Amino acid sequence: MYSSMYLNQLVMADYYRARRWAFFRHLLGIITRRCTCLLLLEDVLGQAHIAGQHDAGMTNVAIRDIVGTTARSTDFDGKFLPVQEHTLFRWRSVLKAAYRGIPLPPVELMKVNDQYFVVDGHHRISVARLRGQKYIEAHVIEIEISQ
Repeated sequence: MYSSMYLNQLVMADYYRARRWAFFRHLLGIITRRCTCLLLLEDVLGQAHIAGQHDAGMTNVAIRDIVGTTARSTDFDGKFLPVQEHTLFRWRSVLKAAYRGIPLPPVELMKVNDQYFVVDGHHRISVARLRGQKYIEAHVIEIEISQ
């Protein structure tokens, strides 16, 4: 088990490493003229007609398939790297829990076609991605779109 002081140092180093990656991704996006931001569900749905939705239940979702958010598009980039300083406190507590092996609640996602959008759990997804986790437990609501 990690000492409290060492764990704090480790978590802060990880957080600022993630913030640096986000910054460099942003610069690369400017150079290549590509958006590095999270997709917003409402932008993806656009003028689509929502035919309905249903509870798809609990499942393990591939983190690579989580591409956007329902609300917090400015706190994280498209790879769920933290881009705002105010994410520090919550992000740090989630990472500490991960290092200590403390189980966290499932994230809440909305599924449209084969893409997932975060309702709740941005920090958990961010930390999981940083740690190289491939799947995350999620409660999923599936949105059905009619053509």
